[in-house]
Amino acid sequence: KVLAGVYPISQLQEPYSAVGYLASRLPLPPLLNLRPPSAAAGWTAWDICEAWAEKRGYKTAKAARNDVYRAANSILRLAAEGRLRLCLRPPGYAAQKGE
Repeated sequence: KVLAGVYPISQLQEPYSAVGYLASRLPLPPLLNLRPPSAAAGWTAWDICEAWAEKRGYKTAKAARNDVYRAANSILRLAAEGRLRLCLRPPGYAAQKGE
């Protein structure tokens, strides 16, 4: 609902699952030119948000840590505005394309 624009991004309490959904369908780290995480386990939604916050300079007011919540909202806004293109084809589209 968020990526379709039906539900407002600003009202999400936990935007990381939506970023994870987006990251499972798009190669977000290469698209956003993010540095790889320190752990060798691979990218998680939190890692993507933290790397985006570091790249954009999003910091919390008190502790000056990376503001991953703001970064997650920023990534979702990029997708909602069409700057990150998410295209989902119907099931069986590739098999019936030649017909």
